[in-house]
Amino acid sequence: MKKSVMTIATMALAMTMVSCGSCKKVQGGVKGTESMEATKSEEAMDEGYLILSDEQRSIVDKNNGFALNLFHEISGFDSKVVSPMSISYLMGMLANGADGQTREEILKTIGCEGVSVEDLNALYKMMLQKANSLDKQTAVNIANYIALNKQYQLKNTFAGIMKNDYQAGVENLDFASSASVKHINQWCSKQTNGMIPSMISQLDANAVSCIMNAIYFKGAWTDKFDKKNTKLEAFHGYTRDIKKAQMMHRQAKYQYADGAGYSAVRIPYGNRSYEMVVLLPNQGSSIDEMMKKVDVKSLAELRDKMDECMVDLKLPRFSTELSLSLNGIISKLGAPSMFGGNANFSNFATGSLSISKMLQKAKIEVSEEGTKAAAVTAAIMTMSLQHPDEPRRVDFHADCPFVYMITEANTGAILFMGQFTGSEL
Repeated sequence: MKKSVMTIATMALAMTMVSCGSCKKVQGGVKGTESMEATKSEEAMDEGYLILSDEQRSIVDKNNGFALNLFHEISGFDSKVVSPMSISYLMGMLANGADGQTREEILKTIGCEGVSVEDLNALYKMMLQKANSLDKQTAVNIANYIALNKQYQLKNTFAGIMKNDYQAGVENLDFASSASVKHINQWCSKQTNGMIPSMISQLDANAVSCIMNAIYFKGAWTDKFDKKNTKLEAFHGYTRDIKKAQMMHRQAKYQYADGAGYSAVRIPYGNRSYEMVVLLPNQGSSIDEMMKKVDVKSLAELRDKMDECMVDLKLPRFSTELSLSLNGIISKLGAPSMFGGNANFSNFATGSLSISKMLQKAKIEVSEEGTKAAAVTAAIMTMSLQHPDEPRRVDFHADCPFVYMITEANTGAILFMGQFTGSEL
């Protein structure tokens, strides 16, 4: 029997270069300092990847650790998709408005304990500015927004950071008016190209602010699947039930590797600045068993040992969306104080403030042409009550539950992560 495929598609601004090999290795990564002159081809490569300092690369690895922790909290029997990067951006904004224990908890939760907010801001600013310019064939939009109750005013230092580092739009709105709800939802729809048309149904007239991040991704496969080869085939569900899925099929050279109890393939978009990484558990194993063995270190090692192989690739055409309440998850992952009377958001605005609600909506569509994905994460703030070798031939058939991530090839930072279990078939 064919291996069943588990895909990890992480839409992420990658912070480490993923190089292609072929049952042949291809060296990747940022150019060493020993190179006195960059060749034109190297310069062109740099334009297609995020080039980071060691400190910035470390922050991305820490954020990816948060992404995996987050995924462990939401995984289950149903298909799911989430954007860890969207949450990280929102948490970065909140960290700037926080102080004391609340700030420490926020940074620790996204893996950035010991990282200064200034360093975090600088990285997020660079990613925000460059994400959409890495590949002309791939659209990536990262946007931040603060809707502020007209009765309140942001502190000047915080407002300056939001404008300069997060490029956040700030608007004073009448929270008692339904027009403000419509206005906020229109922002969500615009930033996600209509994929997330609505985020909130009402606003508490006494709420202080609605802080939001949106991420939109649209990438065409470097080599598209031929629709003529898409056929209705068996998909082995989470409980080993057999369903039918529209299975896309393509035989071509892809980066491939075997992990501990699973295999992985990288499917590039456009000029290869972004890619989908698909993790497939071995026959008889499950997503849960596989993900227990996956961490930041093992993912990096997996990327390093990938070879270019002739892959018989099958991947289902699918669409998944998820609405997720984050209060309990973020509290469990290390930041409970931000939701209670002891929250310290003294750098945000005057008053005793806390987060009453944090949520995310995310959606992904995978087809023969490529991938579209979007997410909006929101926090409602209120006043507190207190020459190649012959490639090895392999089969990679995603005909069972899989995890997916979409990544920028040079860094590996996680924008979106989800699982497809066939529950909606």
